[in-house]
Amino acid sequence: MLLMAVIGLASCSEDLEQPPVINPDNGGGEVVYGTGTWDKPLGVNQLLGGEKGSDVWVTGYIVGWIDTKGGTVNKYNEETVTFTTPATLASNIVMAATPDEKDINKCIPVQLSGSIRSSLNLVDNPGNLGKQVTVKGSVEKYFGIEAALKNLSAFNWGDKGTQGGDNPNPPAGEGNGSAEKPYSVAQMLGGQSGTGVWVSGYIVGYIKSNTSGGASTLTAESATFSAEGAAASNMMLADSPEEKDYTKCTAVNLPTGAIRAALNLVDNPGNIGRQVSIKGDLSKYFGVNGLRNASEYNWGPTGTAGGGTTPSGDAIYTALGASDASLTSGWQFTNVKLPEGISDIFQWKEYNGNHYLNASAYVGGANFESEAYAYSPVIDLTGYKSVSATFDSAAKFQTTLTQLCKFVVREEGASAWTELNIPTWPAAGAWTFTSSGAIDLSAYAGKKVQIGFKYASTTAGADTWEIQNLKVSGSK
Repeated sequence: MLLMAVIGLASCSEDLEQPPVINPDNGGGEVVYGTGTWDKPLGVNQLLGGEKGSDVWVTGYIVGWIDTKGGTVNKYNEETVTFTTPATLASNIVMAATPDEKDINKCIPVQLSGSIRSSLNLVDNPGNLGKQVTVKGSVEKYFGIEAALKNLSAFNWGDKGTQGGDNPNPPAGEGNGSAEKPYSVAQMLGGQSGTGVWVSGYIVGYIKSNTSGGASTLTAESATFSAEGAAASNMMLADSPEEKDYTKCTAVNLPTGAIRAALNLVDNPGNIGRQVSIKGDLSKYFGVNGLRNASEYNWGPTGTAGGGTTPSGDAIYTALGASDASLTSGWQFTNVKLPEGISDIFQWKEYNGNHYLNASAYVGGANFESEAYAYSPVIDLTGYKSVSATFDSAAKFQTTLTQLCKFVVREEGASAWTELNIPTWPAAGAWTFTSSGAIDLSAYAGKKVQIGFKYASTTAGADTWEIQNLKVSGSK
């Protein structure tokens, strides 16, 4: 009787410490024991040992998928479980306790559906193979296997789930996609979605294109953590400037234009390690949850509330002041195509004490074809990491103005101008000066440049453009 009592006490003690589970050999990896909560998820070994539950968190590594052979096979066996990509079926994955597991008896099948399928499946995301993920679902029979997961409602990359339940609700202290609280890279990889949202991270490299001609994906081979040989069309972001694990990086598409010019690593290798906030659409890119259609950016941990890049930092250069009686020293005019009857397209003028740079090819009541430039002396941007420019302008009559006239920039010694779009034009119908909004010049940070204005017209329209209060600002 005494022996039975001792045995009984020992059994109760074990139950209190740890529920009995079968602990399969996991190849030397850490055995995970949890309770099924977001912060203490169950391990794959626990499910294999008979652990049950609904709406529980389970952590493991994506190691493969189950091939149903076009619907002719619906079994979990060595014939159907596939530990490689490319995959041809998006409805399931296989999870294990270690990333290199190849024994089907040490793995569990996981059913995928909805938005979670789009993020986790190996058809669209071959780079997910070997990644650790924590999913929330119910332990149910699947493919004839009792130790399986179905009805997933949330997931998170890494060894823990997301406090508070389903994504896309971010963990406490993380962002909501606004300019003030942009999403982190971890949130993006965790399944966030949305259009026109802000994301913040560090530029850590770029993704090589697949030279064999197939679809390019973010993998250990394609992820490049330097600017050497960079592609201008993309970059990688991470939550740490020293990140070297491609599974913790996201891919960002850089559209042609000012954003690509400022951020790409071909022209700006010094951007490696810089923190940037970007506004765009969360979408699949290079096989991961990435960012496309970037429309705005801002250096630093937050975006720009209300849109656009706000000029900030120290004043570097000012010119064309409304109170200046004469044209700013060092400014020059070049006439590429000049109508008869006038000596310069650009002229410094004054009206009722208000001074401005005036450009027009409207002569004698007629429109003329023209092209001309007004530009500054060399401006030294050495030591600056971000630079922007603003000016005020007015144009009462507008036909071809917004299509043909531009803000321009060139490096010291260059002859050709780079044309930059002007964010905000003045309203037509009155001579009311309006701010251009910030024009990003960060692609030229650290260089010596000239800036100015291009005026062009046709016989269909030769509008008058008035310009004043040019300011260049930057941060070191």
